[in-house]
Amino acid sequence: MIYYNLLIAIIFLSISKITIASQWIEGNRLVIQGLDKITARIETFEVDVSQTYKFGVLDIFVERCIFSKPIFKPESLAYIKIKDNSDRLSEVEFKGWMFASSPALSALENSVYDISILACKNVDKQSEKSSSAPPKESISTSN
Repeated sequence: MIYYNLLIAIIFLSISKITIASQWIEGNRLVIQGLDKITARIETFEVDVSQTYKFGVLDIFVERCIFSKPIFKPESLAYIKIKDNSDRLSEVEFKGWMFASSPALSALENSVYDISILACKNVDKQSEKSSSAPPKESISTSN
């Protein structure tokens, strides 16, 4: 009976280690690439998680982004909502997961814009603020 309980405990601990040791890391910033098909211009921008970015008439809200650990195959995923604010449509046009390695797997279907994710990353906002140099003051020379 003691051996049976010990065996059950070992199995439970080994299973819990497998589920705890996930290959995904939660990110706080998403790198997105947007294409305006009319002007043929590509814009790359970064959006913080739980923030909205306006690209043309689209509002892109990043709900969550995750990326794989360095020891695994590189992959980034993001759960985003895209709302079309043009006059003809005022509804959520896309809601779901996007994959950096397979942008066509779950893509935004829009006649004017293409949106794809490039990477999810974890940026320390505190060190980003402290590492930025203060803006230089402009020196005016007047006679």
